[in-house]
Amino acid sequence: MSSPLNDSHLHIIEKAIADIQFGEVQIAIQNGKIVQINRLEKHRFSHKPETVTNKIIIK
Repeated sequence: MSSPLNDSHLHIIEKAIADIQFGEVQIAIQNGKIVQINRLEKHRFSHKPETVTNKIIIK
């Protein structure tokens, strides 16, 4: 059985992993060969409440 990976596959997988901060890289295989590579990227947002400073200036 030949290797299911070639340089093109490795390059795409490495790029998919390097380009995301949070997420998944899925590799679909049929008959021992890679047929599809999916990248799911998640974006994280901060949910910190904003602090509002009320200043009263009396002159």
